[in-house]
Amino acid sequence: MCLTTLWKSGCLLAVAVLLATSTSFAQPAAPPSPTEPPSASELHARLREMLGRPGGLTSDQAAARAAQTSLDVRIKEAEMLAAAADVDRALIAYYPRVTLSARYARLSSIGDQRLGNVVVAPSVGPGPVPPGTPLFNVPLELPVALNQYTLQANLTVPLSDYLLRTGQTVAATTETRTAAEIETRATRLSVATQARILYYSWARARLQEVVAAQSVEQARGHHQIAEATYQGGRGSRADVMRAESQLARAELLLERARNLRIVSEEQLRIATHDPGQKPYEIGENLLAPPPDEGKQETVQKLYQEALRRRLELRAFESGERSLAEQRRATKAGYYPRLDAFGNAYYANPHQRYFPQRDEWNATWDLGVQLTWTPNDLGIASASVDSVDARRARIAAQKAAFRDALRNEVVQTYQAMRETDASMATSERGLAAAEEAYRVRRELYSLGRATTVEIIDAETDVLRARLEMINARIEQRVARARLEHAVGRDVRR
Repeated sequence: MCLTTLWKSGCLLAVAVLLATSTSFAQPAAPPSPTEPPSASELHARLREMLGRPGGLTSDQAAARAAQTSLDVRIKEAEMLAAAADVDRALIAYYPRVTLSARYARLSSIGDQRLGNVVVAPSVGPGPVPPGTPLFNVPLELPVALNQYTLQANLTVPLSDYLLRTGQTVAATTETRTAAEIETRATRLSVATQARILYYSWARARLQEVVAAQSVEQARGHHQIAEATYQGGRGSRADVMRAESQLARAELLLERARNLRIVSEEQLRIATHDPGQKPYEIGENLLAPPPDEGKQETVQKLYQEALRRRLELRAFESGERSLAEQRRATKAGYYPRLDAFGNAYYANPHQRYFPQRDEWNATWDLGVQLTWTPNDLGIASASVDSVDARRARIAAQKAAFRDALRNEVVQTYQAMRETDASMATSERGLAAAEEAYRVRRELYSLGRATTVEIIDAETDVLRARLEMINARIEQRVARARLEHAVGRDVRR
């Protein structure tokens, strides 16, 4: 709304003045000539002086600053980093799983453990036991270790995952990361386009403030003429009051233009996150014709170009590929799981040694394990259905975006053509209004024109100047919107 507020104000001002001064009357004598108001050439000089200022702000600079400092872009960048972390996590699944553990246990006492008795002879030296040697019945006891220490290393190789799950998961997360990167770029371009439009709105407000200031000077000069004519006895008090009313309206329009310039400049500072307070200067010649003015293109050609260039469509395509890979990885739950494993043990006492001894021993084992959980079939089936639903949603969103994109291209293209036609019309209208005003002033000085005619001519000039500025700025805005709609800003 702020883009056209001042222009509408000028139009309403013109209508109000025309209605208020619909009754005309003649002035019989020539009034004295007071201070001459600023001419059209002086206004053009003022406008040209404001444009293309060395070191001034340009739309490209505003767009770059906004894209660099945008909070929306920061959010997308954070999502991109999260997607990159998911890729790293998926890649780790290619490595065999290593598990290291250390265990200590204190066992409760279970008393002496006996395997029965054994008959032994007293030591009689080497050789066979002589006949008649007395034998003794001795119980056979096993030691019990109450403190157990175990160090274990486990290596698991997910053989079935390499075939059915890991590669698909890596591909899916990679596509998700690509989609996040594309969305970040698309957000940056969208922010830059909005900043360009804000820049043009601020520049329009500054130029319209100059026009409004000139209209005040013009109305003040006419008021002086009416006052001098009335003091000389050649005019009426109504002429003076009309001139005063015209001056008051022009001053109100100037105040509105000044407020609009302040608000639009603040909006531009917010978009670019500029903490400074130094007033901006216009670094572009915005009243010059755009480079592609008059270039003829068809809507269908522009739409096809947009389908090739727009980053949002690429993001949708990456999202579709990611979900396709996720579906393949999810279907791995339909099949049994095959793992190769290896273990190394270092324990005190070691369970494989008999009897137990208070000493450290090392052993190892290798094997292959096939596991299958029937419940995983239902879980995998539901997960596949969920992925299919997400794929259908993305496909619908992509189709809806294509429709919206075609509508955007058509609207921006027609807006560009309309602004080109409006520019040609406003230039001719301004030339005619300024010439009519010059003629009316000369006739008024000769007593052959009325106050109402002068006021009407002033209103026409003001309206034509505002329309010319508005048309030229709208040309820039329309081209910025069309460039973004077609995707030509991607080249930057």
